[in-house]
Amino acid sequence: MWEGFRSGDEGFTGLEAALVLLAFIVVAAVFSYVILGAGFFSVQKSQETIYSAVETASSPLTLENEVYGVMNQSSGNIGCVMMVIGKKYGSDSVVDISRITVIWSDKEEVNKIAKSDPLYTAMPSPGTWGITDKQGDLKSPLYLGNGEYATLMISLSPEQELSCRDSFSVELLSPDNSVSFSGIIPLKIDRITILRQNN
Repeated sequence: MWEGFRSGDEGFTGLEAALVLLAFIVVAAVFSYVILGAGFFSVQKSQETIYSAVETASSPLTLENEVYGVMNQSSGNIGCVMMVIGKKYGSDSVVDISRITVIWSDKEEVNKIAKSDPLYTAMPSPGTWGITDKQGDLKSPLYLGNGEYATLMISLSPEQELSCRDSFSVELLSPDNSVSFSGIIPLKIDRITILRQNN
């Protein structure tokens, strides 16, 4: 009779099972905390990447207003192409105009237009491009900050000049993005001819 009371293993086994279950719950909680922490870290890094990409995409080099062709009075053809480039509001980074590459295409060839020397000039020499004007901080004429604009002029060499119905294409390549447009010269060339309407 007393022996039955002494052998009471049932109570001990229940306590042991409770402790093992409690240990499992603690381990599972710690494990899930680590997994959730890693997940939150991953999500945060993804958000940073997305925000960075959106910020970069929201402030590229842009083409503003119309693109104009200026007639060469001697030949009667388009001798210069003028456009306004800018940087919209976005990141605090600036666009370095000196790092832009201008690619010219017409029915004859595709070539890279050389930079004028100096780049900021009243009139680039034939076969080069330059900046003729800037709206914004004139202390840094070759850098575009938020909301600043500059007039870019491509001075065509005699063999590149455009006559009626000639097609052409211009691509501006910057380290962050590219801007391109194409057009066909109208039948009537004025002193100033609109080559591309602002969209």
